[in-house]
Parts: sequence; C-alpha cells; structure tokens
Amino acid sequence: MMKILLCSHSPDNRFAGASRIYHLLAASLRERGHEVEVYHGEDAGITGKGLAAKLKTRFAMPRLVSALGRKLQPERFDVVMTSSGTGAPLYRHLRKNGGPRPLMINHIHGLGVYDDLANRSEEWIGNWPTSRMYKLFTGRAQKRWDWEGVVSADLTIVQNLRALDWVERRLPQGREAAYIPAAVHPELLKRSADVDESLRRDDMVVWFASWEARKGAAYVPRAFRKLREARPEMRLVVAGVSVPVDEILDQFDPRDRENVEVPGYIAFDKQVELFSRAAIILFPSVNEGFGLALIEAMAFGPAAVSSNVGFGADFIEDRGNGRIVQNSSIHMARAMIELVENPEERRRMAAKGRMLARSLTMERMTDAYEREMEKRLPA
Repeated sequence: MMKILLCSHSPDNRFAGASRIYHLLAASLRERGHEVEVYHGEDAGITGKGLAAKLKTRFAMPRLVSALGRKLQPERFDVVMTSSGTGAPLYRHLRKNGGPRPLMINHIHGLGVYDDLANRSEEWIGNWPTSRMYKLFTGRAQKRWDWEGVVSADLTIVQNLRALDWVERRLPQGREAAYIPAAVHPELLKRSADVDESLRRDDMVVWFASWEARKGAAYVPRAFRKLREARPEMRLVVAGVSVPVDEILDQFDPRDRENVEVPGYIAFDKQVELFSRAAIILFPSVNEGFGLALIEAMAFGPAAVSSNVGFGADFIEDRGNGRIVQNSSIHMARAMIELVENPEERRRMAAKGRMLARSLTMERMTDAYEREMEKRLPA
C-alpha cells in the first residue's frame, strides 16, 4: 500500500479541467487499497476573479502549490505528484534538505513550449491575436515552469509522444520520464457501451473545445463554409465554449449562421446526447496535450477529423479509425465532405475509432501510474 499526495493547481472540478485526472486517479488508486490525499487550486489559494487572481495564476502558482505541499508534510508520503512544474519549489526544497523523501512526480498535461508555439504561430500567420500580457509573461512563465518541473522531479509523466520526445532529450542525469495516455471518464465509458445508431444525424458536425487559437478555432468558419457549399444541409454544433454566442457567430459567413448552434458549456447528459447524434467530431487543434474531448466523443461513434497532434498523432490512423488532416480549412472541409458523401466508409472508420477510444479505460491508466510509482519505491 502506498501513501500518495496529489496537488493540482487547477480549480476543483470532477468533470473538467486538469483536476479531473486527479479526482479519477485518486478514486481508482483508493479502490486498489492505496491511501490518497488530493488537493486543488483553491486549497493552495489560487482562487477568485479579477486582476489579483490573474496575477496569482500567472506569477505565483508554483510558489502557492509548493507552499501547500510543504504544509501537508510531504515526508509522510511515499509519492507526491504535482503538475506542469508547479511543484518545483517543493521538490528543490526536499532535495536540498536531504534525508528520506517521497518519490516526486511532475505531471505534464500539455507542454507550454508547444502551446506557446501554437499561439504565436497563429498570430504570425494572421489567424488569431495574442495579448501583450501573454507575450511578455504567461507564455514564457509556463515554459519555464515545465522545465523546472522536469529538472526537479524524479519522474515526469506526459500524455503524448511529442512531449515525451521533448522531455527525454533534455532529462538531467538521474531523472526519468514516462508516457501515460489519459482515459475516458468512467461515466462516459459506461454510457457509451450502448449507442442507438438510429439517432445518428448524418448532417451534424460537432466541435467540443474552448474557442481559442491553440484549438484551431480560426479554421472552422471557413471549413464549414466550404462544407456547406458542397452539402448545404450540414449543421455545426459549437459546444464546450465560454465565449459569447454572438462573438462566435460573427466569425461565420452570414449564409452559415442559421446552421450553427452554440450551446456553450454542457453537462454530461447533454454531452452523451450530442456525441450520440453527431456524424463527425471536428478536432483541429494546433497543439494538444492529449485531447480528452476527442476520445470521449469518439467513444459514442462519430467519425473523427483531427489534426496530427496529441491523441490524433499517437493513435489515429488516417482513413483507418478516423481522418488526420493539416491545419487548414481546405483540408478539414475535404475530409468532412468525403465522410458525408461516403456514409458507409464513415461508419466503418467511426466503428474502429469507437473501439479505440473505449479501450482507453481508467483501469489501463491506473495500471500504468501504479506501475511507474511502485517500481521506483523501495520493495
């Protein structure tokens, strides 16, 4: 039995955000007999709205998470895990003190260096502006935190192979890295076991992500225009977004706006309904740490049109279990048109993609975490 401390920097949310993995992993490890304590951003004082909260997020997050870790007496635990370099000050302190200490894990949801590259490249090519605050502080800070997490932890866990490659090429002596893909939420996995295909709408495309540069949002309106030029009946649901509806609709051609629905944030029941009805899930991220929304949609049977990053790069075989396309409106539109005009081929790819997505279970993920922890602890 291991004693494990999990300290997330993200807001406490069992169904979304980075803390979701902490909740699920904690529950799964407890079921196996391990003693797990889990804390979130609020516990570290990363709360509130307005300028003060933003400054905490941009500048003080590692200090706050590490202060929480020290307060919880990390020496009591066999394993301590934090994310995205936010535990680096704590890990440096434990190394400096010497003596018995826990196994220190740095978990990376998505590498800041590739997020920064995605955001800046979208600005450079004229697709999406970035703020002055981001250019001066936010982008640089996350890249630094990621690096400090890698050099201070015993083990860095990543969720995609490109991140693994970046980390492995820079590992200091005595540090290690492991690749552990994320998992479909158990509730969604359970509810995706039996999908009524008679409810599937051949005219529905779903986007389920935040509406921002890194997610490839700039390409979607023009891709949808080209799709509707070939297939005027097609509809697009833009879900999972916090941007005002009018702000999103204004980016679409006036001819297409009546065919675009923007429900914003939707709870699990609505996600199940949406994914079960969609013919296509469009996921054209410029960079992606993993892509949970993509695999959870695929588990319900829509065919995937994804860019070559995250889960798409590591698992999807083009025209085998989905489509992999370039980040361009033309490539996205062509892939969607092909799927719409060849329904049998679309259903074949979707069925294979569904089997793949449903294989990414919490049991599989927990097995990997447990194995990586136990093999580095004294017998």
